[in-house]
Formats: sequence, C-alpha cells, structure tokens
Amino acid sequence: MAYKDISRGVRLAADHAKYMAWLNKDTEARQAAFAAINNSANTVKTARVPGYIIPFDASGANLVYIPTRLISATQAGRGAALAQTLKGIVDEYTFSTSEVQALTTPNILEGVKKFKCAKLTVIQRVTTATTKESSRITGRKYFRHENDSVTANFGKKLSADTYDSVCEAIREKAAFVALFTGSENAAASRYRFVPEGA
Repeated sequence: MAYKDISRGVRLAADHAKYMAWLNKDTEARQAAFAAINNSANTVKTARVPGYIIPFDASGANLVYIPTRLISATQAGRGAALAQTLKGIVDEYTFSTSEVQALTTPNILEGVKKFKCAKLTVIQRVTTATTKESSRITGRKYFRHENDSVTANFGKKLSADTYDSVCEAIREKAAFVALFTGSENAAASRYRFVPEGA
C-alpha cells in the first residue's frame, strides 16, 4: 500500500465522521441545514393532473386503464419549460380523463394501490458551476451545478407496444433528442427510464 493511499484513508475517515454526524441529526436539524443553502426559487414543483395509462403487461382486446398522475399542461416556476416538453414527449403514451371518458365502457381498474407506472426522468443541466462550493455535510469542495429534474409516467399506446419499443420510440423523438444536444448544458443533461413496477 502506497503512502498516498494511507493519507487518503485518514481524509476519508474525517469525511466519514462528518457524514455520520449528519446522519445522526434529527429531521428538524437536517431541514434547517438544507434551508440555509437552498434557494426555494430553484426548486422544481411539477404540477400534475389526474389521468390514465395502459400498463405494459395488459393484453387482449379490452386493455386496462389505470389511474395515475400526469404532467399538467399548465406549469409555472422553475422547471416549467422542461415539464411541458416532457409532457409533449410522453403524451401519446398516456390518456387524459376526457380521452378515457369518451371511450365506450373503458376497462378502468380503480383502487390499484401498489402499481408503479413506468417512468421517464430527465435531469436537465441549467447552469454549469465554474467555482467550487463546500458540501453542507463534509465541507469538501465540489462544483455545485444547477439541475432541474422532472419525471413523467407512461404506458403503452397499442396492444402490441412493449416497454422496450416505447422507450426506443421516445428516444427517437426530435423533442427528446433536442434536450441533450446543441449546448454544453444540454450535453451535460441526462435521463433514465424506470420500468413498470420497479
């Protein structure tokens, strides 16, 4: 073992002690520490409305519609543009309440408590930090980039759709591609898909 590894262990032990002190704080103390550095104007609060999705494991001629919360067309504040873009990207894989009400005897599965929709989360880089700031937990300096994060539920549109085919179709949409191209911040943005029930 090299001397640099030993000295790194000492530094990490000090960071670990600070981290354990943070974990031992009660909820009120943690919230106060977070409030001291957090600007509420930079917090994304996505407005949502009732809607439906068709789960990927639904099959047969009479597909099931499951109630969920969809991104609202009306957004305000931080992350509003991202939320509206993401809504447009997944809209064809969701159903509004009016769309389902217009159907003849739709097979709506009410009271589903534990079902988890497939999700797409986009973490959009807003600003890239050029100077380092101190961690509120360890005090270690790092670049605190500003990101907005918005998550959308989605399901299948047609009976033959699969989770993989819908994810691929979303990735190919021009609006989706545009989120990650054209600027340094866009190139630093990222996304993740979470499958149904995960």
